[in-house]
Amino acid sequence: MRARVTFAFWAVALAPLPALAHEAGQPHPSGSVVGHDRLTGMAEFGLGWLLLPGAEVCVEPSIAGCSRGDSSLGLEAWQLFRATRSFAAGAGLLLGLTPTTDAPREDPPGVSRDHTRRYFTVEGTARYYAFSSATFEGWAGLSSGLVVVSDRFESTEGRTDKALVGPRGVTIRTEGYTVGMAVGAAYLFSPAWSFGAAVRYGSWFLPEKPAKSPFGDEASLRGQVNLFSFGINVAYRVPL
Repeated sequence: MRARVTFAFWAVALAPLPALAHEAGQPHPSGSVVGHDRLTGMAEFGLGWLLLPGAEVCVEPSIAGCSRGDSSLGLEAWQLFRATRSFAAGAGLLLGLTPTTDAPREDPPGVSRDHTRRYFTVEGTARYYAFSSATFEGWAGLSSGLVVVSDRFESTEGRTDKALVGPRGVTIRTEGYTVGMAVGAAYLFSPAWSFGAAVRYGSWFLPEKPAKSPFGDEASLRGQVNLFSFGINVAYRVPL
């Protein structure tokens, strides 16, 4: 009789444990993650398009004038920590490697040069997940950080296969700060992986007075530059 009572007690005591484990965010037997009650780390990688519709792109504004607007392929990487089901914070970077707008310029007679430009940002971010289920998520977030615009001017004259001492050109780097907001959504196709999309609006705040090279070239962007970006991303998450 005592053995039967003991067996019944332990059967009742242990019965709720699987359900509690599922509620705590552990993998469900079906293969989906039910909750986010424990700290979760997430690495997110994105590919998209960066738009600077109102940017005035100039390197010799008093001589050759300016071009308006620019765009570039954007590569993003974010490291996020999701403390609860609704909130996440982290940091990431953005690379704009293929600007499509050339700054107008007038090279001196007999001197031919190339001009290339790159964008780089490092930002912190916070996200609020307004909707979160076993397969879909929707979020809104804020970000702020640093931006660097790199302008490189390189002569195309006298290029040879011989190694030379020193650089072939000059680089102007302009630093500023950024603020922005974004919205996004993701589809969780496995317990650890998700595929999503995001849209972002923000502003870069660069010096009003552009830096100059020893040859009189100016940084191609200045002042406030507004931006839009949109793209797709893939993320990997793991409980910590």
